[in-house]
Amino acid sequence: MSWVSIEKDECTECGLCVTRCLRCFSDNGGEIVVDANEDTCNLCGHCVALCPTMAITHHKMNMDDFIELDKEIGINTDQLVQLIRRRRSHRDFTDKEIPRRDLETLVDICSYCPTGSNVQNVGIVVIQNRDKIQRLSDLTIESFQKAAGILKQRADRLKAEGKDIPEELNYRLARLNDMNRIKEAKESGLDPVFYKAPVVMVFHSPELTSAPKDNCMIAAQTVVLTAMTMGLETCYIGLFEAASTYPPIIEELQLPPDHRVLSVLIMGYPTLTYLRAVDRKPMNVRWDT
Repeated sequence: MSWVSIEKDECTECGLCVTRCLRCFSDNGGEIVVDANEDTCNLCGHCVALCPTMAITHHKMNMDDFIELDKEIGINTDQLVQLIRRRRSHRDFTDKEIPRRDLETLVDICSYCPTGSNVQNVGIVVIQNRDKIQRLSDLTIESFQKAAGILKQRADRLKAEGKDIPEELNYRLARLNDMNRIKEAKESGLDPVFYKAPVVMVFHSPELTSAPKDNCMIAAQTVVLTAMTMGLETCYIGLFEAASTYPPIIEELQLPPDHRVLSVLIMGYPTLTYLRAVDRKPMNVRWDT
């Protein structure tokens, strides 16, 4: 049985579905024919969204979720550009709790983000437990301290053998000074990983899938911009993403075994308000016309 059916009395045979999806739809002498199954349909829902008379039903999707869209987008280009230029990486937050309904809205909006081949397999861990956030922060620092020791041993061994230190190892050794600063910040009572943010959002995905990193980053950036409309601000935390393969962190997160952390955000109500957009380098662009 086809996953998709057409109500013949409602169909005007406009052919929009055929134009969009030749894998599932065909025009048989003026009659629109559909045969959608696991081999031909990737559940994009475009056929239902395009049909002007709602003659198409997709039996593998929630038809109630196909809501009517406003004809106008509702924001203009200048407004969107200003929102994007307003975004800053915030690391100072108030203690105000974020309402659960706002967090649920941010999670829900990620369902509508594009994913490679429409795999729709991005997962999100929303961490509000302060003790857990602190544990993950401590484990992140611990993981880098251990990694720093291993790197130094490797460099010392190469020197003792009279060998050159590879460029990549030199670069990573140079970052050890950053780790020393992070360690000092922790010892002074600060949180140099999550900055005492009230919420940490961890985006994860199977490694063996279509565009896993892209999928998680698109979802995370969608959260960043949507959160701004709620008065919330965010910051990407690459330090935790880099440490997320550390076994104690894996144990703490309890992700599915084939999943990997691919983007991390902290979030909260900001204590700082920026009054101006900031200068940035021009984009490196090449026009091939």
